[in-house]
Amino acid sequence: MRRDEIRFPMFLTSVERERTRVSREALVDGGLLTESPGTSGVPQYIEKSWRRCVGDAVPVAPNGVDYREPADVLPVLRRAAEPVLDRLKDSFADVPVAMVLSDATGRILMRHADVRRQRDTMDRASAAEGFDFSEHSVGTNGLGTVLVERRPVLVRGPEHYNALLADFTCAGTPIMEPYTGRMIGSFALACSLRDVHPLMTVMAEDIGRQIASRILDEAGERHRRLVHAYLATERGTTGALVVDEHTVLANRLGLDHTGPELHPTLWRFLSEHGPTSARRMQVPLSDGRHDALVEPIDEAGALAFSIRLLPRRPDRHPGGSTQPPPVRVVGAAAPDISAEPLHFDHDVDRQLATAVRYGEMVAVTGAGGTGKLRTTLRMLRMQGADDPLVVEPHLDPGWFETARAATSVGRAVVVRRVHATPSPTVAQLQALANSRAPLALTADLDAADDMAVGVIRRVATTVRLPALAHRLDHLPALVRTVLDELPSPQSETRFSSSAWGRLMDWRWPGNLAELRNTVILLARRADGETVDAHDLPDELCTPRTLNRMEAAEREAVADALRVADGNRSEAARLLGIGRNTLYRKMREFGIT
Repeated sequence: MRRDEIRFPMFLTSVERERTRVSREALVDGGLLTESPGTSGVPQYIEKSWRRCVGDAVPVAPNGVDYREPADVLPVLRRAAEPVLDRLKDSFADVPVAMVLSDATGRILMRHADVRRQRDTMDRASAAEGFDFSEHSVGTNGLGTVLVERRPVLVRGPEHYNALLADFTCAGTPIMEPYTGRMIGSFALACSLRDVHPLMTVMAEDIGRQIASRILDEAGERHRRLVHAYLATERGTTGALVVDEHTVLANRLGLDHTGPELHPTLWRFLSEHGPTSARRMQVPLSDGRHDALVEPIDEAGALAFSIRLLPRRPDRHPGGSTQPPPVRVVGAAAPDISAEPLHFDHDVDRQLATAVRYGEMVAVTGAGGTGKLRTTLRMLRMQGADDPLVVEPHLDPGWFETARAATSVGRAVVVRRVHATPSPTVAQLQALANSRAPLALTADLDAADDMAVGVIRRVATTVRLPALAHRLDHLPALVRTVLDELPSPQSETRFSSSAWGRLMDWRWPGNLAELRNTVILLARRADGETVDAHDLPDELCTPRTLNRMEAAEREAVADALRVADGNRSEAARLLGIGRNTLYRKMREFGIT
């Protein structure tokens, strides 16, 4: 038996408490090299936790513990835990032992402490709903350390890293999702040193098992159907996956296309675009988009899909032909548009390639941050224009003379933000185009007045770039592109599945520019490590405030689900919308 598997006594003598305190302070003050591992006199998992905290510079006495309103990121955990804890409240009445439940990030979701003096003590230590008790926030404790160790732990008095918790003993246990083994939370019993009960560890583990058992009961029938569908699918000779709101199952060939971003990406796409009968379509996987045969699974009102991957086909040129149409050469050489895509979105890429092939002036349009200038410069590079001049008429009164001088010697020009006032005239743009040097425009047509829109449409072919919120199935590829541009080790940064879920749920009002800034910021902080959900900016983790119309719509969706007793197909029928639309609304409004 390993040393860290030994059951340690619940009680510490006064001598042991003092020795533990001194050992912890020596490690904190002297650093990781003060003592050799295994010489601190505390359980191995406690020392390992201390060393993690020292390495991460976790404060022993933090000025404040991060607080955020507990969100039902995984409501199945709350649904399973509430009846268990409610049943036990009577048994713990007048007993100075608190029951505490956290989610997988260490955020406290529920706390029950019947005795007032214990509640007051825990409040002073911020051990209450909404506070972050992950190990990187408050150090070694019975909730956060459980999540790291992935097994039951006992933390006695001064074994806590945070000095405010030194008067507590906590027995914690992990809560795993049945079937997947995914960590979804932790549970702990906590009391003061003088109120320790010798069976606390056993009781905590038993309560954790009761919560997991209720999760199993709720998920059992759904998972049995899902596994049955998977067994029917995986016997083929190609990659096969089965996905529902909570789970992805993949055969051996399907595993080649999986990663932590797969479920949030694939599920969001299918819940919005999934077919109502078997259909061939492209689906986003971790390594890119793949042709697949997608078929809905009868899940008694719940949505699920089976996916059979098809062999990759060679890319087809615009118009469906495998051969490109004739090239209209404008200038000395034909444009090379075969080297790389002009845009990550296939439809946008096709429109740009067609316009370039026929020698048309292109106005790349879209909202702020959608990447208009980057896309335009890439398009011009494909035409051999490596050093285009970028002018902005609304900022530079002499822009036209500068641009005409450039085009007169064959230099490409980008006229940027044509929608802004004062905007260029048709005559000015046509004069630049007559030089036959490459010319392109960028504009936000939604911000343009009618005169500017008229000018743009009279002289150019418009290609609109989509808002990122409408193309989230491309998000993993876009994140990888940004990471590939960074130096090592930042470029090795990866995102956990929970982080991907939050990224997919964010509306990205700043589009690609916001995504790029966010990824670079997180990569610098992670420095090659994995970014988890709690590492993301607060706004990505906080549900947005609904306006009055959205609030009314949310209430209508929730009412329909209640009337339909949770049957989503029936709720969609009652609302008069498609099932995929219902799923999109549920995700948008945070309804589960």
